[in-house]
Amino acid sequence: MKTALGFLVAARRCEIRDLEQLTLTCELVKIVSELVHCFQRERGTSNIFLGSGGHNVAAQRQACIAASVSVEAQWRAWIDPLALDGVCGSGGVRLFTHIALVLHGLDELPKLRADIQALQCSTGHATKLYNRLIAALLGLVFEAADIATDPTVSRLLVALFNLMQAKEYAGQERAAGAAAFALGKITPEEVQALQALIDLQEQCFQRFETFSAPESLQQWQALQSRQPLVELERMRRKLMAGLPTGQRDGTLAQSWFDCCSLRMDQVHLVESHLATSLQQVCAHRISASQAELEDHRVLLAALDSLSEITAPPVVLMPGDCLAAAPDTLLTGDGMGPRVMRSIFDSLQIQSQKLQAVSEELAVVRGALEERKVIERAKGLLMAHQGLSEEEAYRLLRQTAMGKNRRIIDVARAALSMVELLPVRS
Repeated sequence: MKTALGFLVAARRCEIRDLEQLTLTCELVKIVSELVHCFQRERGTSNIFLGSGGHNVAAQRQACIAASVSVEAQWRAWIDPLALDGVCGSGGVRLFTHIALVLHGLDELPKLRADIQALQCSTGHATKLYNRLIAALLGLVFEAADIATDPTVSRLLVALFNLMQAKEYAGQERAAGAAAFALGKITPEEVQALQALIDLQEQCFQRFETFSAPESLQQWQALQSRQPLVELERMRRKLMAGLPTGQRDGTLAQSWFDCCSLRMDQVHLVESHLATSLQQVCAHRISASQAELEDHRVLLAALDSLSEITAPPVVLMPGDCLAAAPDTLLTGDGMGPRVMRSIFDSLQIQSQKLQAVSEELAVVRGALEERKVIERAKGLLMAHQGLSEEEAYRLLRQTAMGKNRRIIDVARAALSMVELLPVRS
Protein backbone atom coordinates (compact mmCIF):
# COMPACT_ATOMS: atom_id res chain seq x y z
CA MET A 1 0.00 0.00 0.00
CA LYS A 2 1.30 3.47 -0.89
CA THR A 3 2.30 5.60 2.10
CA ALA A 4 1.80 9.35 2.44
CA LEU A 5 5.50 9.76 1.73
CA GLY A 6 5.14 7.72 -1.44
CA PHE A 7 2.58 10.17 -2.73
CA LEU A 8 4.85 13.08 -1.82
CA VAL A 9 7.51 11.48 -4.02
CA ALA A 10 4.95 11.21 -6.83
CA ALA A 11 3.98 14.86 -6.28
CA ARG A 12 7.60 15.97 -6.63
CA ARG A 13 7.95 14.01 -9.86
CA CYS A 14 4.82 15.68 -11.26
CA GLU A 15 6.12 19.08 -10.20
CA ILE A 16 9.45 18.46 -11.96
CA ARG A 17 7.67 17.36 -15.15
CA ASP A 18 5.50 20.49 -15.07
CA LEU A 19 8.53 22.71 -14.52
CA GLU A 20 10.43 21.03 -17.35
CA GLN A 21 7.48 21.73 -19.63
CA LEU A 22 7.32 25.29 -18.34
CA THR A 23 11.01 25.69 -19.19
CA LEU A 24 10.24 24.73 -22.79
CA THR A 25 7.37 27.20 -22.85
CA CYS A 26 9.66 29.98 -21.57
CA GLU A 27 12.13 29.17 -24.36
CA LEU A 28 9.26 29.57 -26.83
CA VAL A 29 8.31 32.90 -25.25
CA LYS A 30 11.88 34.18 -25.62
CA ILE A 31 11.91 33.40 -29.36
CA VAL A 32 8.45 34.97 -29.72
CA SER A 33 9.77 38.16 -28.13
CA GLU A 34 12.50 38.39 -30.77
CA LEU A 35 10.08 37.63 -33.60
CA VAL A 36 7.59 40.27 -32.46
CA HIS A 37 10.38 42.84 -32.28
CA CYS A 38 11.40 42.06 -35.87
CA PHE A 39 7.84 42.29 -37.21
CA GLN A 40 7.30 45.58 -35.40
CA ARG A 41 10.28 47.14 -37.19
CA GLU A 42 9.18 45.64 -40.51
CA ARG A 43 5.69 47.10 -40.05
CA GLY A 44 7.06 50.58 -39.33
CA THR A 45 9.44 50.69 -42.29
CA SER A 46 6.73 49.31 -44.57
CA ASN A 47 4.43 52.18 -43.64
CA ILE A 48 7.12 54.76 -44.39
CA PHE A 49 7.87 52.99 -47.68
CA LEU A 50 4.20 53.01 -48.69
CA GLY A 51 3.55 56.53 -47.45
CA SER A 52 6.50 57.90 -49.43
CA GLY A 53 5.43 56.14 -52.62
CA GLY A 54 8.42 53.78 -52.40
CA HIS A 55 11.04 56.55 -52.24
CA ASN A 56 12.15 56.21 -48.59
CA VAL A 57 13.66 53.44 -46.43
CA ALA A 58 13.62 50.82 -49.21
CA ALA A 59 16.97 49.36 -48.13
CA GLN A 60 16.09 49.62 -44.44
CA ARG A 61 12.83 47.77 -45.06
CA GLN A 62 14.63 44.95 -46.88
CA ALA A 63 17.06 44.63 -43.96
CA CYS A 64 14.10 44.39 -41.56
CA ILE A 65 12.50 41.69 -43.73
CA ALA A 66 15.76 39.71 -43.76
CA ALA A 67 15.95 39.86 -39.96
CA SER A 68 12.30 38.76 -39.67
CA VAL A 69 12.86 35.82 -42.01
CA SER A 70 15.91 34.71 -40.03
CA VAL A 71 14.15 34.74 -36.64
CA GLU A 72 11.02 33.19 -38.17
CA ALA A 73 13.16 30.25 -39.35
CA GLN A 74 14.44 29.80 -35.78
CA TRP A 75 10.89 29.87 -34.44
CA ARG A 76 9.67 27.32 -36.99
CA ALA A 77 12.62 25.04 -36.20
CA TRP A 78 11.77 25.26 -32.49
CA ILE A 79 8.06 24.42 -32.89
CA ASP A 80 8.47 21.60 -35.44
CA PRO A 81 9.20 18.89 -32.80
CA LEU A 82 6.09 19.93 -30.86
CA ALA A 83 3.83 18.80 -33.70
CA LEU A 84 5.53 15.38 -33.70
CA ASP A 85 5.44 14.50 -30.02
CA GLY A 86 2.57 16.74 -28.84
CA VAL A 87 4.48 17.83 -25.75
CA CYS A 88 2.87 20.93 -24.34
CA GLY A 89 1.49 19.91 -20.96
CA SER A 90 -2.05 20.52 -19.77
CA GLY A 91 -2.35 23.73 -21.82
CA GLY A 92 -1.27 22.11 -25.07
CA VAL A 93 -4.61 22.60 -26.83
CA ARG A 94 -4.56 26.35 -26.31
CA LEU A 95 -0.87 26.77 -27.15
CA PHE A 96 -1.19 24.66 -30.29
CA THR A 97 -4.24 26.67 -31.39
CA HIS A 98 -2.31 29.93 -31.08
CA ILE A 99 0.65 28.42 -32.92
CA ALA A 100 -1.73 27.52 -35.74
CA LEU A 101 -2.99 31.14 -35.84
CA VAL A 102 0.58 32.40 -36.02
CA LEU A 103 1.42 30.00 -38.85
CA HIS A 104 -1.64 31.19 -40.78
CA GLY A 105 -0.47 34.78 -40.41
CA LEU A 106 3.05 33.86 -41.49
CA ASP A 107 1.67 32.19 -44.59
CA GLU A 108 0.09 35.53 -45.60
CA LEU A 109 3.36 37.46 -45.24
CA PRO A 110 5.00 36.73 -48.64
CA LYS A 111 2.01 38.14 -50.55
CA LEU A 112 1.76 41.13 -48.22
CA ARG A 113 5.45 41.91 -48.70
CA ALA A 114 5.12 41.61 -52.48
CA ASP A 115 2.07 43.91 -52.50
CA ILE A 116 3.92 46.48 -50.41
CA GLN A 117 6.95 46.32 -52.70
CA ALA A 118 4.69 46.88 -55.73
CA LEU A 119 2.86 49.72 -53.90
CA GLN A 120 -0.39 47.80 -54.32
CA CYS A 121 -1.29 47.98 -50.64
CA SER A 122 -2.46 50.81 -48.39
CA THR A 123 -0.76 51.63 -45.11
CA GLY A 124 -4.00 50.79 -43.30
CA HIS A 125 -4.27 47.33 -44.82
CA ALA A 126 -0.60 46.53 -44.22
CA THR A 127 -0.84 47.69 -40.60
CA LYS A 128 -3.96 45.59 -40.04
CA LEU A 129 -2.28 42.37 -41.24
CA TYR A 130 0.92 42.99 -39.27
CA ASN A 131 -1.15 43.82 -36.17
CA ARG A 132 -3.09 40.58 -36.51
CA LEU A 133 0.07 38.50 -36.79
CA ILE A 134 1.72 40.19 -33.82
CA ALA A 135 -1.48 39.79 -31.78
CA ALA A 136 -1.38 36.03 -32.45
CA LEU A 137 2.23 35.90 -31.26
CA LEU A 138 1.37 37.84 -28.11
CA GLY A 139 -1.48 35.38 -27.58
CA LEU A 140 1.16 32.66 -27.15
CA VAL A 141 2.74 34.63 -24.30
CA PHE A 142 -0.66 35.23 -22.68
CA GLU A 143 -1.54 31.52 -22.83
CA ALA A 144 1.85 30.63 -21.35
CA ALA A 145 1.12 32.93 -18.41
CA ASP A 146 -2.42 31.61 -18.03
CA ILE A 147 -1.47 27.93 -17.85
CA ALA A 148 1.68 28.31 -15.72
CA THR A 149 1.29 26.56 -12.35
CA ASP A 150 4.34 28.03 -10.62
CA PRO A 151 3.39 31.41 -9.08
CA THR A 152 6.81 33.02 -9.48
CA VAL A 153 7.03 32.01 -13.14
CA SER A 154 3.41 33.02 -13.69
CA ARG A 155 4.01 36.50 -12.25
CA LEU A 156 7.06 36.99 -14.47
CA LEU A 157 5.12 35.82 -17.52
CA VAL A 158 2.34 38.29 -16.73
CA ALA A 159 4.95 41.04 -16.38
CA LEU A 160 6.56 40.03 -19.67
CA PHE A 161 3.23 39.86 -21.48
CA ASN A 162 2.26 43.35 -20.34
CA LEU A 163 5.67 44.73 -21.28
CA MET A 164 5.42 43.14 -24.74
CA GLN A 165 1.84 44.39 -25.11
CA ALA A 166 2.92 47.92 -24.14
CA LYS A 167 5.71 47.77 -26.70
CA GLU A 168 3.24 46.56 -29.32
CA TYR A 169 0.99 49.56 -28.66
CA ALA A 170 4.12 51.71 -28.96
CA GLY A 171 4.87 49.94 -32.23
CA GLN A 172 1.38 50.63 -33.54
CA GLU A 173 1.85 54.26 -32.57
CA ARG A 174 5.18 54.29 -34.41
CA ALA A 175 3.65 52.76 -37.54
CA ALA A 176 0.62 55.09 -37.53
CA GLY A 177 2.75 58.18 -36.95
CA ALA A 178 5.25 57.16 -39.62
CA ALA A 179 2.43 56.73 -42.14
CA ALA A 180 0.92 60.11 -41.19
CA PHE A 181 4.21 62.00 -41.53
CA ALA A 182 5.03 60.19 -44.79
CA LEU A 183 1.57 60.87 -46.26
CA GLY A 184 1.43 64.41 -44.89
CA LYS A 185 -2.03 64.02 -43.39
CA ILE A 186 -3.86 62.65 -40.38
CA THR A 187 -7.61 62.46 -39.71
CA PRO A 188 -9.35 63.31 -36.41
CA GLU A 189 -10.20 59.60 -36.05
CA GLU A 190 -6.52 58.70 -36.43
CA VAL A 191 -5.61 61.30 -33.81
CA GLN A 192 -8.08 59.67 -31.41
CA ALA A 193 -6.62 56.25 -32.17
CA LEU A 194 -3.12 57.55 -31.41
CA GLN A 195 -4.26 58.93 -28.07
CA ALA A 196 -5.85 55.59 -27.20
CA LEU A 197 -2.58 53.81 -28.04
CA ILE A 198 -0.66 56.16 -25.75
CA ASP A 199 -3.09 55.50 -22.89
CA LEU A 200 -2.92 51.74 -23.44
CA GLN A 201 0.87 51.82 -23.30
CA GLU A 202 0.79 53.48 -19.89
CA GLN A 203 -1.73 50.99 -18.53
CA CYS A 204 0.38 48.02 -19.65
CA PHE A 205 3.58 49.57 -18.31
CA GLN A 206 1.87 49.98 -14.93
CA ARG A 207 0.81 46.31 -14.87
CA PHE A 208 4.34 45.30 -15.85
CA GLU A 209 5.71 47.25 -12.87
CA THR A 210 3.16 45.58 -10.57
CA PHE A 211 4.20 42.02 -11.47
CA SER A 212 7.86 42.50 -12.39
CA ALA A 213 10.81 41.15 -10.42
CA PRO A 214 12.87 43.79 -8.54
CA GLU A 215 15.94 43.47 -10.81
CA SER A 216 13.86 43.89 -13.99
CA LEU A 217 12.08 46.85 -12.44
CA GLN A 218 15.40 48.50 -11.59
CA GLN A 219 16.62 47.98 -15.13
CA TRP A 220 13.38 49.45 -16.48
CA GLN A 221 13.62 52.53 -14.26
CA ALA A 222 17.24 53.09 -15.26
CA LEU A 223 16.39 52.84 -18.97
CA GLN A 224 13.47 55.25 -18.66
CA SER A 225 15.86 58.06 -17.81
CA ARG A 226 17.64 57.45 -21.13
CA GLN A 227 14.56 57.24 -23.32
CA PRO A 228 13.94 60.09 -25.80
CA LEU A 229 10.70 61.06 -24.10
CA VAL A 230 11.06 64.82 -24.62
CA GLU A 231 11.56 64.44 -28.36
CA LEU A 232 8.77 61.87 -28.53
CA GLU A 233 6.31 64.22 -26.80
CA ARG A 234 7.29 67.08 -29.13
CA MET A 235 6.53 64.98 -32.21
CA ARG A 236 3.37 63.59 -30.64
CA ARG A 237 2.05 67.14 -30.22
CA LYS A 238 2.76 67.81 -33.86
CA LEU A 239 0.69 64.78 -34.83
CA MET A 240 -2.12 65.62 -32.40
CA ALA A 241 -2.35 69.14 -33.79
CA GLY A 242 -2.92 67.74 -37.29
CA LEU A 243 -0.75 67.89 -40.39
CA PRO A 244 -1.09 70.05 -43.52
CA THR A 245 -2.87 67.77 -45.99
CA GLY A 246 -0.72 66.51 -48.81
CA GLN A 247 2.62 67.90 -47.57
CA ARG A 248 4.74 64.78 -47.36
CA ASP A 249 7.81 65.00 -45.15
CA GLY A 250 10.14 62.03 -45.39
CA THR A 251 12.59 63.64 -42.95
CA LEU A 252 9.96 63.94 -40.21
CA ALA A 253 8.74 60.40 -40.88
CA GLN A 254 12.28 59.07 -40.46
CA SER A 255 12.92 61.19 -37.35
CA TRP A 256 9.68 59.94 -35.79
CA PHE A 257 10.52 56.34 -36.66
CA ASP A 258 14.05 56.64 -35.21
CA CYS A 259 12.81 58.27 -32.01
CA CYS A 260 10.13 55.63 -31.44
CA SER A 261 12.57 52.86 -32.39
CA LEU A 262 15.15 53.96 -29.82
CA ARG A 263 12.52 53.79 -27.12
CA MET A 264 11.23 50.40 -28.30
CA ASP A 265 14.75 48.97 -28.54
CA GLN A 266 15.35 49.92 -24.92
CA VAL A 267 12.07 48.29 -23.87
CA HIS A 268 13.18 45.20 -25.78
CA LEU A 269 16.34 45.04 -23.65
CA VAL A 270 14.15 44.68 -20.56
CA GLU A 271 12.04 42.10 -22.42
CA SER A 272 15.12 40.01 -23.21
CA HIS A 273 16.40 40.26 -19.64
CA LEU A 274 13.02 39.20 -18.27
CA ALA A 275 12.79 36.27 -20.70
CA THR A 276 16.25 35.08 -19.60
CA SER A 277 15.24 35.48 -15.94
CA LEU A 278 12.25 33.22 -16.59
CA GLN A 279 14.51 30.44 -17.80
CA GLN A 280 16.79 30.89 -14.79
CA VAL A 281 13.85 30.75 -12.37
CA CYS A 282 12.61 27.54 -13.99
CA ALA A 283 16.08 25.98 -13.72
CA HIS A 284 16.29 26.97 -10.05
CA ARG A 285 12.81 25.57 -9.35
CA ILE A 286 13.69 22.27 -11.02
CA SER A 287 16.92 22.02 -9.01
CA ALA A 288 15.06 22.69 -5.73
CA SER A 289 12.34 20.15 -6.55
CA GLN A 290 14.92 17.53 -7.46
CA ALA A 291 16.63 18.10 -4.10
CA GLU A 292 13.28 17.68 -2.31
CA LEU A 293 12.60 14.53 -4.33
CA GLU A 294 15.94 13.06 -3.26
CA ASP A 295 15.17 13.89 0.40
CA HIS A 296 11.82 12.11 0.09
CA ARG A 297 13.48 9.08 -1.49
CA VAL A 298 15.95 8.88 1.39
CA LEU A 299 13.08 9.01 3.87
CA LEU A 300 11.15 6.41 1.90
CA ALA A 301 14.15 4.08 1.95
CA ALA A 302 14.53 4.60 5.68
CA LEU A 303 10.84 3.89 6.20
CA ASP A 304 11.06 0.68 4.18
CA SER A 305 14.03 -0.44 6.27
CA LEU A 306 12.12 -0.21 9.51
CA SER A 307 10.96 -3.62 10.59
CA GLU A 308 8.05 -2.29 12.61
CA ILE A 309 6.48 1.06 13.34
CA THR A 310 3.75 1.11 15.92
CA ALA A 311 2.61 4.65 15.27
CA PRO A 312 -0.93 5.23 14.00
CA PRO A 313 -1.28 6.64 10.48
CA VAL A 314 -0.27 10.29 10.01
CA VAL A 315 -3.31 12.24 8.80
CA LEU A 316 -2.81 15.44 6.75
CA MET A 317 -5.04 18.05 8.33
CA PRO A 318 -5.80 21.38 6.64
CA GLY A 319 -4.32 24.73 7.57
CA ASP A 320 -3.24 25.45 11.11
CA CYS A 321 -4.72 22.21 12.43
CA LEU A 322 -1.79 20.33 10.96
CA ALA A 323 0.73 22.53 12.77
CA ALA A 324 -0.99 21.77 16.05
CA ALA A 325 -0.78 17.96 15.66
CA PRO A 326 0.66 16.45 18.89
CA ASP A 327 4.07 14.82 18.92
CA THR A 328 2.44 11.92 20.81
CA LEU A 329 1.38 10.60 17.41
CA LEU A 330 5.01 9.82 16.71
CA THR A 331 5.79 6.82 18.88
CA GLY A 332 8.35 4.04 18.68
CA ASP A 333 12.01 3.56 19.38
CA GLY A 334 15.29 4.27 17.58
CA MET A 335 14.90 5.34 13.93
CA GLY A 336 11.10 5.23 13.94
CA PRO A 337 10.30 8.55 15.66
CA ARG A 338 12.83 10.49 13.60
CA VAL A 339 11.57 9.08 10.30
CA MET A 340 7.94 9.71 11.22
CA ARG A 341 8.79 13.23 12.40
CA SER A 342 10.49 13.92 9.05
CA ILE A 343 7.47 12.57 7.16
CA PHE A 344 5.16 14.69 9.26
CA ASP A 345 7.29 17.80 8.64
CA SER A 346 7.32 17.09 4.89
CA LEU A 347 3.54 16.86 4.85
CA GLN A 348 3.24 20.12 6.78
CA ILE A 349 5.66 21.95 4.47
CA GLN A 350 3.84 20.67 1.40
CA SER A 351 0.48 21.78 2.80
CA GLN A 352 1.80 25.28 3.51
CA LYS A 353 3.46 25.44 0.11
CA LEU A 354 0.25 24.52 -1.71
CA GLN A 355 -1.66 27.15 0.24
CA ALA A 356 0.88 29.84 -0.66
CA VAL A 357 0.88 28.76 -4.31
CA SER A 358 -2.92 28.92 -4.47
CA GLU A 359 -3.02 32.41 -2.98
CA GLU A 360 -0.27 33.74 -5.26
CA LEU A 361 -1.80 32.22 -8.38
CA ALA A 362 -5.18 33.72 -7.48
CA VAL A 363 -3.63 37.22 -7.64
CA VAL A 364 -2.03 36.52 -11.01
CA ARG A 365 -5.14 34.88 -12.44
CA GLY A 366 -7.15 37.96 -11.49
CA ALA A 367 -5.02 40.15 -13.75
CA LEU A 368 -5.30 37.67 -16.60
CA GLU A 369 -9.05 37.29 -16.17
CA GLU A 370 -9.58 41.04 -16.58
CA ARG A 371 -7.95 40.93 -20.00
CA LYS A 372 -10.13 37.96 -21.02
CA VAL A 373 -13.29 39.83 -20.04
CA ILE A 374 -12.25 42.96 -21.98
CA GLU A 375 -11.35 40.87 -25.04
CA ARG A 376 -14.75 39.12 -24.92
CA ALA A 377 -16.53 42.47 -24.61
CA LYS A 378 -14.59 43.81 -27.61
CA GLY A 379 -15.56 40.74 -29.60
CA LEU A 380 -19.19 41.22 -28.64
CA LEU A 381 -19.20 44.84 -29.84
CA MET A 382 -17.41 43.88 -33.05
CA ALA A 383 -19.99 41.18 -33.78
CA HIS A 384 -23.12 43.13 -32.88
CA GLN A 385 -22.13 46.69 -33.81
CA GLY A 386 -19.89 46.02 -36.81
CA LEU A 387 -16.95 47.80 -35.17
CA SER A 388 -13.26 47.22 -35.71
CA GLU A 389 -11.19 46.04 -32.75
CA GLU A 390 -9.81 49.55 -32.19
CA GLU A 391 -13.30 51.08 -32.41
CA ALA A 392 -14.69 48.51 -29.97
CA TYR A 393 -12.00 49.26 -27.42
CA ARG A 394 -12.40 53.00 -27.93
CA LEU A 395 -16.14 52.67 -27.23
CA LEU A 396 -15.47 50.75 -24.01
CA ARG A 397 -12.87 53.29 -22.96
CA GLN A 398 -15.03 56.33 -23.73
CA THR A 399 -18.00 54.77 -21.91
CA ALA A 400 -15.83 54.08 -18.87
CA MET A 401 -14.51 57.65 -18.83
CA GLY A 402 -17.99 59.12 -19.32
CA LYS A 403 -19.44 57.12 -16.43
CA ASN A 404 -16.32 57.45 -14.25
CA ARG A 405 -15.99 53.68 -14.04
CA ARG A 406 -13.22 51.18 -14.67
CA ILE A 407 -13.10 49.72 -18.17
CA ILE A 408 -13.32 46.18 -16.74
CA ASP A 409 -16.66 47.10 -15.09
CA VAL A 410 -18.01 48.46 -18.38
CA ALA A 411 -16.83 45.28 -20.16
CA ARG A 412 -18.63 43.06 -17.63
CA ALA A 413 -21.79 45.15 -17.99
CA ALA A 414 -21.64 44.80 -21.78
CA LEU A 415 -21.30 41.01 -21.52
CA SER A 416 -24.24 40.82 -19.13
CA MET A 417 -26.45 42.43 -21.82
CA VAL A 418 -25.45 40.11 -24.66
CA GLU A 419 -28.96 38.65 -24.97
CA LEU A 420 -30.45 42.13 -25.41
CA LEU A 421 -28.15 43.20 -28.23
CA PRO A 422 -29.52 42.92 -31.78
CA VAL A 423 -27.89 40.41 -34.11
CA ARG A 424 -26.44 41.93 -37.28
CA SER A 425 -27.99 40.54 -40.44
